[in-house]
Amino acid sequence: MEKYVEIFEKIIRLLNKINQSNKIPRDYGTGHILHQSEIHTIEAIKNHENVNASELSSILAITNGALTQVVSKLKKKGLVDQYNTVSNKKDVYYHLTAKGEIANLGHGKHHNESYKNLNQYIESLEDDKIEIINAFLEKLINNWPHN
Repeated sequence: MEKYVEIFEKIIRLLNKINQSNKIPRDYGTGHILHQSEIHTIEAIKNHENVNASELSSILAITNGALTQVVSKLKKKGLVDQYNTVSNKKDVYYHLTAKGEIANLGHGKHHNESYKNLNQYIESLEDDKIEIINAFLEKLINNWPHN
């Protein structure tokens, strides 16, 4: 068997597990059931403050239209607000409301609990091993077939 076959089979298994998990909407402490696209948009807004809508859609690897739809749902749920800067009325920016901050914290707690063993494993690795893993993942991302 070629070296890469076992790795690709594991990647496929991981993707299948991720896809199954992503189908399960959750409440992250706000009383709102959030789909993965919504909570990951909240997370991206938190992690990339002062980023405009087109940059945010690039970070999330979704279209501007898809971002607009997700943000519209989040605004209706009171989790995200939209604003323009004084110097640039054209670009749209987003920030989390207090409820959005709660959802983001709940999501972080969910990840910490879900990935506790994986986090411990990563912490035990030498920096050079982590660099190899990150380089592989970056290569995987950059070479993933596009539709």
